[in-house]
Amino acid sequence: MRIIGAAKRALNNYLIKRSDLWQKESSLRDPELWGFQVGDKGHLMVDGIDCVELIERYGSPLLVVNKKRLLSDARRIKKALQDGQPSSKVLYSYKTNCIPGILSEIHHVGIGAEVISPYELWLAEKLGVPGNMIVYNGVNKTDESLIRAINRDCASINIDQEEEIERIYSIAKMLGRKARVGIRLALGDSQFGLDVNTGEAKTACMRIAALSKFLDLNSIHFNVTSNARSAGLQTRCALDALKFMAGIKMDLGLTISYLDIGGGFGVPTTKNMSGLEYGLYRTNGALPKPPSKDECQPIESYLDEILRNMKECCDRLRIDMPSLVIEPGRYVTSGSETLLVRVHSIKTRSGGKKYAITDGGRLSITFPCDFEYHETFVANHFNDPLTTSYNIMGRVCTSADWMFKNRSMPELRPGDILAVMDAGAYFSSYSSNFAFPRPAIVMVEEGRSRLIRKEETFEHLTAMDEWGDFQGSERAPSSS
Repeated sequence: MRIIGAAKRALNNYLIKRSDLWQKESSLRDPELWGFQVGDKGHLMVDGIDCVELIERYGSPLLVVNKKRLLSDARRIKKALQDGQPSSKVLYSYKTNCIPGILSEIHHVGIGAEVISPYELWLAEKLGVPGNMIVYNGVNKTDESLIRAINRDCASINIDQEEEIERIYSIAKMLGRKARVGIRLALGDSQFGLDVNTGEAKTACMRIAALSKFLDLNSIHFNVTSNARSAGLQTRCALDALKFMAGIKMDLGLTISYLDIGGGFGVPTTKNMSGLEYGLYRTNGALPKPPSKDECQPIESYLDEILRNMKECCDRLRIDMPSLVIEPGRYVTSGSETLLVRVHSIKTRSGGKKYAITDGGRLSITFPCDFEYHETFVANHFNDPLTTSYNIMGRVCTSADWMFKNRSMPELRPGDILAVMDAGAYFSSYSSNFAFPRPAIVMVEEGRSRLIRKEETFEHLTAMDEWGDFQGSERAPSSS
């Protein structure tokens, strides 16, 4: 048993040392990859503003949006798609980052909305997104939200299960309006969509065709990946979807206008952990190898590869080329947002393990760090070398509230500010007010900053509660 124990310790030490070397050699140790600079004081700067000044003004933790980077990434993916096919549509995935101040900037660039809930649909309406630039996905569409979507004349209400067909038809008939609908294909191993191989998807199309007085089948949809670094999987699935569309045209005489391939377009500065990497991280605390910024296919060639293969496939199948719809989330917002947190204390335990206690962890704001690699800098002394390994923890009283395990950092001190990069995808969406209010969000542009979401207050956290006779009472709980 002692031999086995010694072997496990040796393996663990090897994995952590290897991880430490990877972190120090990472090509991501360049803040300009996110449009950041290092100022004369050695502080991290975002579009002319010192991150230290932002924390001092707005408090910690703090989410910071770089407007210039946000608009640049939004315009880049829109141009990349429409250069290849002008009739295509880019619809931002609201679930990725549903902050109105961010969404409004994206919509001003001409990008629409992909929504998955009644709330998100309502928000897209409030933000003035035209119906023909909204796709309503999801598995829990209420009747009230379907009424809103049909009255809004949404580009497509994508059907995830057969029972939705009759509901949408009944509501459209009641309204006297024709609803544009799509079919989500189950091309991956998940609970979503209708199965092609069993004939379920074709049966759904036949039923929609039979109800064509109030239903218009105009879209085929799938979504099969997340943070993909190349176009291979989406290209293969697009060709499978085109074959399905060709069969529907042959058997039912229906020409479907749009192929919606979902989102999942990756960025070069973060990555999802593989199953093995995740297992080693959770079991041994060994952070995986950072992604290389050169390993991610540029979005221009990514989308060109999909469109080129679609065109060739349509020519072989002798069908018209459908217009392409994409639903990017991460690509548009990931690199434009950064999380700033403050170190509150440093603790050293037996064996020399060091813990940095911060005001941000996976139970409040950094849940994506659980399964993704995110580069992290010390914002107030950026140029210091990486010398020390830390378990970086949050502020909730549980060991589950960690941010990073065995993260190689400069020597940390209380008061230091950490900048967690690529916080624009799912950080605020997954955030929680477990024991602490959620943080403020600011947008910066050319040396100026403005709040786009205030920090939650205690009053906000209890605003929906019914206090009864206890509100304002001076009575204390009994100690008996």
